[in-house]
Formats: sequence, structure tokens, C-alpha cells
Amino acid sequence: MSDVSIGIAASSRDWSLGLHRFVADHGGARVRVRVMHPEDAFDEAYDVLVIDDITSFLSAHFVREVQRRDRKVLGVFEETAGERRLHSLGVDAVISTVATPEQFIATIVDLAASREVDEEFAELVAGLDEGDDSPAAPDKGRLLVVGGAGGGVGATEIAVAIAGELADRRLRVVLVDADDVSPNVAQRMAMPLHPNIRTAMDSLQHHSGNVSEALVPHPSGFFVLLGLPNVRDWAEIRSGDAVDVIDTLVDSADVVVVNVSPMVEESMAGSRGEGRFGVTRHLISLADDVALVAGQSPTAIVRTINWVADTHALLGQTSLHLVVNRFQDGVFVRGEIEQEMHDLVRPSSITFVPYDPKIARAAWEGTRVAKSGFCKAVATVVDRVLPVATKQRTGS
Repeated sequence: MSDVSIGIAASSRDWSLGLHRFVADHGGARVRVRVMHPEDAFDEAYDVLVIDDITSFLSAHFVREVQRRDRKVLGVFEETAGERRLHSLGVDAVISTVATPEQFIATIVDLAASREVDEEFAELVAGLDEGDDSPAAPDKGRLLVVGGAGGGVGATEIAVAIAGELADRRLRVVLVDADDVSPNVAQRMAMPLHPNIRTAMDSLQHHSGNVSEALVPHPSGFFVLLGLPNVRDWAEIRSGDAVDVIDTLVDSADVVVVNVSPMVEESMAGSRGEGRFGVTRHLISLADDVALVAGQSPTAIVRTINWVADTHALLGQTSLHLVVNRFQDGVFVRGEIEQEMHDLVRPSSITFVPYDPKIARAAWEGTRVAKSGFCKAVATVVDRVLPVATKQRTGS
């Protein structure tokens, strides 16, 4: 076979530089892409991804997404615990950091060869499946990421309202607070600080319980996975571990609504991770739908445009729905905003949500907002963002 093309996830370990130098001097494979962020692993075509067990964005979901694109994953470990973690994440093969470059290449070539066999088998199975009328396996739930174009625009309030609206439609809904800058779902809903997302991560990693045990039920009919009480704790967490928890929830819920940080720009945090805001960036790249909450002022509109520019590569073909929150101006301003957004952002939909003084009372009481124009507008957001999911159970 011709030289195998590989992707190498950025690593501070010696094997990475050694492999680069070996293929440059001796061939046998060629490095097609250096993966710095999860989206890099999806953009280029290659045969095998080589990735450390300590890579911050490595998760079971990430591995499946790479494999779904017909690529193999080779995990590199240094200690026995890392080897066990790689196997649990579903990589195709593992190799030790002390392996020689020749051993790396031999393993990579074997994986690429098995990939060709898999392709032939897949084509055979596809031919046998033609005309098969048996029912398809049930789909997973949808992952809806709700973020703000700048702080203080009410993204948390919109996320809470969307979760409540979906629950009203008899859907199984989980609201997750994954904001690593200003988590406030617990405060907004008057809920305890524990259990939280760290509890769920510990349960998943150590097999000490069920992720669902970390969920807190809300009287409105949805469940809540609360954020970390102290934002500094996020520095100790891999974004991949948080995504694994959310991916597990997506397996059992109809919709998982995740409130993320408004901070999305890349941060040069060194070779081990994707930076301070890696959780938000990772979730945006994996979302089925993204609802971006924005303000109505000219400054807020500029922030919205900058947010979209910063996340362009992450969003890809994901539907972006713009929610202009606390709107109080008239038809002229609305038209100006719509024109600006359609020209520069091109969202799948734009919804104007009116300012409602009832929100302040609901926040003090830890309850949902009473029926109002705000609620009606949020229902419109749900109709536009998740029309298929909302119809599956209501039969509308």
C-alpha cells in the first residue's frame, strides 16, 4: 500500500517528535495534519489518528466521531491507568510511549490495512441491507448548546426557559450547566451545589455509580446537572471528561440543553490542552444545534458578529439560531438587526424575545417565568431549533 496518512494530536511527550522525524527521514507514513483542537481531527482526510491518553479533548464521543468518519484511532499511553482509559474510550489500538518509531509505524500500517477491510465489509453489508424494511435503531437525543454573545445577555434564562418548554411538550430533558466562567444555574433555580457535573464525571470514570444519580429533578419536569461551585475547579478537569458525561446523557434523554460560557476564543495554554475555554469550544463543535443569545444594542451586535467569527470553524454545518433577548425597541430597530445579521452572520433563524419584568421575580423565587410574551417567544425558539424532536412525542 502507499504511504499511510496520519494525524498526530499535539503532545509534549517524546514519541510525537520522534515519530515526526522518523517519517520525514524514512517514510512509511506521512503526517497529514497536526491536531491541536478537536475540530482539526474532522477537517482533514487521513487514515489513522495517533493521540495521547492525556489529551484534554480525548473522550469516548470524540473517538466515535473520528471512527464514524472512517478513520482509526491509535492511543498512546505511559502508565497502566492510561492504557485502561484508552481501552474504555474505544480506541482501535494502543501503544506505549516507549515503543520505537518502527513499532509505531508497523501498528499504524496494520490499522490502516484493517480500515480497507472495514470499507469492503461495509459495502457488502450495505448491499445486503438494500430493501430491508426492518425498523431502524432509535436515534440518540439531541445536543442543544445555548451560549451568550458576551456576558449578561440572559443566556442562562433562555436555557432554563427552553428546558421548561421542552418538558411541557412531554420530552425527556436534561439541563446542564457547563459554563466554566460564571456558572449560575444552581443559583437561578435555587438548587443545592451538590451533586454536580464533577459528581457525574467521578461516577463515569470510576464506575462508582450512575451518571443519572447526579441529576437534580426540577418541579417543571426536567432534570438539572449543576455546574461546578467554584470556577477554578475547571482547571483540573479535561473537557473530554465533561463531554463524556453529556454524551451519556444524550444517550438516554430526548434533548440535552447545555448552557456554556460566552468566552470562546482560543487560549494558548500549552501543548496539553485547548485552553481556558476548551469545554465551550468542544461542546460547540459537537452540538446538533446552537442557540446564540444576544443583546439588541449596537455593541451587542458587534459582539455577536465577533462570536460567530471566533466559532466559525467549530460550527461547521451546525444550525445557528440567534435569540435577541430583552428586546424593547420597535419595528425599525428589529429590521436593522435582522438585516445586519442576515448579511454578516446568516443564522438559520432569528427570534426576538421581549423584556419581561416577571423574570426578576422568578429568579428571586427560583421558579420558571409565568406565562407571558417571554414564554411565547421561547416557544417559537423551540419550534425553530428543534422542530423534529418536539414533534416526535407530541404528534403535532
